[in-house]
Amino acid sequence: MQDSKRLLDNGRFYHRQGRLTEAADIYRQVRREDPKNAMAHHLLGLVSHQQGKRDEALQALSEAVRLDPENPAYRTGLAEVLILENDVEAVRTHLEAAQAHDARAAVLLVRQAVLWGQIGEPAIAVKTAEDAVAADPDHPPAQQVLGMLLREQGDLQGAVTHLLKARSLTPTAPDPQTTLALTLFALGRADEIAALPPPADDRNLYREAVLTALAAWQQGELPRIEAALTACDRIAQARGGRTEDVYAGYHGQMARLLDARKKSTELYKQKVAGEAAVIGDMQSLSAANLTVKLGGETLRLRTAFVPGCIAINLFKAASNSCRAGFEAALDRQPAGSRVIASVGDMDCRYTVGFMDLLRRHPEMDGQKLVSETVQRYADWIIDAANQRNLDLVFMGPPARAVALNLVPPADAREFLELVEFFNSELRAAAGRAGLIYIDLYSATVGPNRRGREDCFIDTTHVTPAAVAAAIRAAGF
Repeated sequence: MQDSKRLLDNGRFYHRQGRLTEAADIYRQVRREDPKNAMAHHLLGLVSHQQGKRDEALQALSEAVRLDPENPAYRTGLAEVLILENDVEAVRTHLEAAQAHDARAAVLLVRQAVLWGQIGEPAIAVKTAEDAVAADPDHPPAQQVLGMLLREQGDLQGAVTHLLKARSLTPTAPDPQTTLALTLFALGRADEIAALPPPADDRNLYREAVLTALAAWQQGELPRIEAALTACDRIAQARGGRTEDVYAGYHGQMARLLDARKKSTELYKQKVAGEAAVIGDMQSLSAANLTVKLGGETLRLRTAFVPGCIAINLFKAASNSCRAGFEAALDRQPAGSRVIASVGDMDCRYTVGFMDLLRRHPEMDGQKLVSETVQRYADWIIDAANQRNLDLVFMGPPARAVALNLVPPADAREFLELVEFFNSELRAAAGRAGLIYIDLYSATVGPNRRGREDCFIDTTHVTPAAVAAAIRAAGF
């Protein structure tokens, strides 16, 4: 028995060092010499899982549970592999058994909280993460996971408290989805991002710099924007070039928008009587800081970009971070002020939105889907604005300029027709509600329902001049 313990300790040492093959060999040795050693089976299952040997992991973890069914760590380890098999009921069974016998250790509760979230039990996930924090308030992953779960449920204020705590602890908890910076950004507190302690993963340095630059772009001071983008360039170059994720897209978009702004300085120089907010998708960034006439007044447009702004995130029953971000942006606007809701861009992308749904469900009627989506979109936004006594204006998506050469002609034609239909339905919904509609589609469309090249800074995002032209045509 003493030899088994010593060997397992050696195996754990190699395991922690990432020397998985050596660790696995030791665990197998103990298992051969002591087949009823549940810990040896459990540890072998964990290391096999890390090595991608799912069948061996399932066998070993299942044997550990059979030998010691009341051990919560063994149940949790098995559940973590079963989730990859999409065996939701088995995962639920093992989690319930684990929590029935759990010694309330934070490290186990955190793992269980993640699993509860993965099988669609957000309330139990949050409660389990809260238990983890109660068990050990200084356990970084407990604070991080609770913050992430609260953000997913739309509780941005609750989330940021725990995410900030996690970032302040040592060792800093990993934040693979840049959750803390995204939450601060959604709450209008992006200025705090630059002052955060260093992240656990240096990839977040770039992502957080990009979010800081986005905030600077929205606020409009050219020196600050240029300094923020220079910081993004410096961090990207230190990492071997811009990363390929969505943040690189934001980075590139801002750089191109800055060039467009410098070429159209007259769009930003009018004396203004006040401000109006543009809240919503990535096209809202093209509107940032324009000076435009709205209803007899010249106003400066201030943008509140909402990542993930797509119809389903706004009107679906379950709370979520996108809707919470949109609501937080609305909450920051003074009662009675004018708000332009910029919506539909993500819905009208070929790879996401309604086209993705139609590809997966070809039996669906495209126009019916778009019509219902738009009406629910409009109803939700109108209700949210009315609750806050805001003067609402809609701005729809632009025409599509993305290359469709590799798309089957029939699919490309259907896509472009549905984008046109989406715009007409949103314009009609605004009209039924007595609201002004900024028709960005009509301002950017050319022959064959394609976007005009002179209206775009790239294949997706419109120029500030195109937004200004659409506003002039709206008839304020």
